[in-house]
Amino acid sequence: MGQQVTTTTEKIDVKGGHLVEKVRELVHEGNVRRIIIKNSDGKPVIEVPVTVGVVGFLVAPTVAAIGAVAAYAADYSIEVERESKNSTGREAATGNYRELLEQYIERYNKGDLDGVMELYAEDAVQLMPDGFFEGRSAIRERLAKELGSFSDLAHRYTSYVEDGDAFADEFVFVGTHTGPVTLPDGTELPPTGKRIEVQGMELVRVRDGKVVLDNLYYDNAAVAAQLGLSPLGVSGTA
Repeated sequence: MGQQVTTTTEKIDVKGGHLVEKVRELVHEGNVRRIIIKNSDGKPVIEVPVTVGVVGFLVAPTVAAIGAVAAYAADYSIEVERESKNSTGREAATGNYRELLEQYIERYNKGDLDGVMELYAEDAVQLMPDGFFEGRSAIRERLAKELGSFSDLAHRYTSYVEDGDAFADEFVFVGTHTGPVTLPDGTELPPTGKRIEVQGMELVRVRDGKVVLDNLYYDNAAVAAQLGLSPLGVSGTA
C-alpha cells in the first residue's frame, strides 16, 4: 500500500530570548516543513520554509533575522507545520526505539564514547541545563568531559513511552566524581570522590535509526549540592 501524507499544525509559545534556539531545535526534528513566527498580537513576522533534508539552512542571514525580531518583544508564538507519512491513512506503526535507548545506556555505562556516538546523527542537537550543543562533534566533546568526570556509572531508565518518531524516558544517573568538573564560571572542581544520584527525563527524536534531537532535563542544583557546592557554585557547609 502507498504511503499517505498528512500535515499537522502546532502552536508553541516562546520567549524572545529563546527564539533562535527553539527554531534550531524544531528544524532538527526532521519532519517540520514550515515555521511561522508570530508576535504577541498573532501577526506573522517571519515565515521559514524548511526544505526536506536541509539541516544547515539556518545560516547567518536567517539567524540574524530571527535574532533581530527576538530583540523587539518578550513574547512570541511559533506555528509549526509538520508532515507525517503512514501506509493506511491511520498513524503508522512506530519503530522499537527502546532498543536504541538500551544500547545507549549499555555503552554509556561502559564509558564507550565511540559506541555512544554511533547512535547520533551527524546533524544531531542536544539541549540540556548546560547549554545547547549542535552537531555530533559538539555532543561528543561534551560527553567526553562528562565521562572523564564520573566513573562507576550506573545510568538507567525507570519509565519509557514512544510515539511516532520520538520517545521519552525518565532516568537516574549515578556516578562517582573522579575527574575535574568545569563549573559555570569556568573554574574546575577537582575530584571529590563523592557518589551522586540525579533523576531526570529526556525527549528524543529519531531519524533513520539515529538520534537527531536529545533534550535532557534534570536539576543542576541537586548535582551541585551532592558535590558539596551551593547552587551558585560556592562551597557549602556541612
